[in-house]
Amino acid sequence: MSDDCKGKASWPELVGARGVDAASTIERENPFVSAVIVLEGTIVTQEFSCTRVRVWVNTYGVVVDIPRIGKASWPELVGARGVDAASTIERENPFVSAVIVLEGTIVTQEFSCTRVRVWVNTYGVVVDIPRIG
Repeated sequence: MSDDCKGKASWPELVGARGVDAASTIERENPFVSAVIVLEGTIVTQEFSCTRVRVWVNTYGVVVDIPRIGKASWPELVGARGVDAASTIERENPFVSAVIVLEGTIVTQEFSCTRVRVWVNTYGVVVDIPRIG
């Protein structure tokens, strides 16, 4: 699926920029996508699209999350089995690898655009919202 998506896929440098400027930059740098400005907290569909980048902004119009092709967080997976959650994440965003981690485990603190940690309890159930990082 990731092979179907053409051009640049992530714009971490645009966090903190004005949403309208970010959308313009995204569409200039990847002519295969349309940038859609979305107010944070807005409910959106969850399907994957190689041709759409959501630009999440706050009430001031400032970008608050890394614009990228694909989904970035999975709140609906809290309470699911970790192995099922990992499969769902990798299916919905082929640019990331899901890593199951037992809650309480010490992990590195660096941010990675290609990793999603799936925090589970001793029963293997997801206990925190999986998100890219």
